[in-house]
Amino acid sequence: MDTLLKTNLELLNSQINDQKNSLHTDRMDISFGELINMYRDGELEINPAFQRNFKWDKEQRTRFIESLILGIPIPPIFVAESPVGEGNRLWEVVDGLQRLSTVLSFFGYLKSEKEEIQNKNNWKLTQGDRLSALKGLGCDDLSQGIRFNIKRATCRVEVIRWNGNYDMRFELFNRLNTGGTTLKPQEIRNAIYRDISPKFNIFLEKLAKNEDFQNLIALPEKEKNEFYDQQLILRFLFLHNNYGKVDNEKGIEQQLNSFMRESLENKNFDYKKQEDIFHDTIKILAPLGKEIFRHKDGKFASAFYDTIVFGVSKNMDFYANIDPIKLNAKIEMVKNNHKNLNRNGGKNQIQRVKKRIKFANEIFGKI
Repeated sequence: MDTLLKTNLELLNSQINDQKNSLHTDRMDISFGELINMYRDGELEINPAFQRNFKWDKEQRTRFIESLILGIPIPPIFVAESPVGEGNRLWEVVDGLQRLSTVLSFFGYLKSEKEEIQNKNNWKLTQGDRLSALKGLGCDDLSQGIRFNIKRATCRVEVIRWNGNYDMRFELFNRLNTGGTTLKPQEIRNAIYRDISPKFNIFLEKLAKNEDFQNLIALPEKEKNEFYDQQLILRFLFLHNNYGKVDNEKGIEQQLNSFMRESLENKNFDYKKQEDIFHDTIKILAPLGKEIFRHKDGKFASAFYDTIVFGVSKNMDFYANIDPIKLNAKIEMVKNNHKNLNRNGGKNQIQRVKKRIKFANEIFGKI
């Protein structure tokens, strides 16, 4: 066997063992009645912090309840098991939020501080695909036998136990969340890293409330609900602080994960300094309007965003009091080179990002 091939195979086997040792899995069949009890006892977290909320409409919910009544098999639910306190465990739903929320809300047990979620408890069924007589019936309208059958219906639960490796936990949420409303990267980060401390989550939330920033990015409501505005802030902070240490071997999402985790764990992370840099950058750009981050067709361009906010933030002394017309001329130079900024993507666009940093230094590093 070729020496290089042998070495690569040995490395592969070592990596497989390391990754497998970072998590353990188990599977069991559990009734929805048991899952309801676990939820009410605080042992099952169906909506990890900052994940997307309950989104199924009544037709989707009715279809699922109908499936349980008829005994139709349903997909498994995935949960991540975490230790909480001495000998206690918490199951956090990775995939299955909509299904569990449907059952809990039908029986009136779904908890939420949000009124829109509270109002989804004790809802009425619509006409079923197979059981048309379900239309207009609520939980209390069904016979005790039907309610019992719903609670007795079983579901395969895949339990993942991890050893504290947050990168692996991100992969679990990212790969196993398979529903129709798949989580976005920042939703997953917010759910996972809040376990270390909520401080960075609160920090991103605070910065995202900057009115000038919101006007500049002008995201549709759907993307704001997916915390893309917070991801853009995280991206800005990562580039501003790590521009000389961007890793060619890791994708941008993975490096954003590491930056968020390391910032949380760093007791010396200067939140006030980072906040000032962000606000000062946005204040300089605000008079130029949302068009600075947009293509001619009006679509938001991450290439423009990366290049412009990085270039201005790293050369704040130049642009703090500059005539907006002169700054806009620099921005037009960026926008006129958009093809070059998006060329040669590389894994997870990391080569594009490095090119944007280099171009930003060339354009904004001089008046």
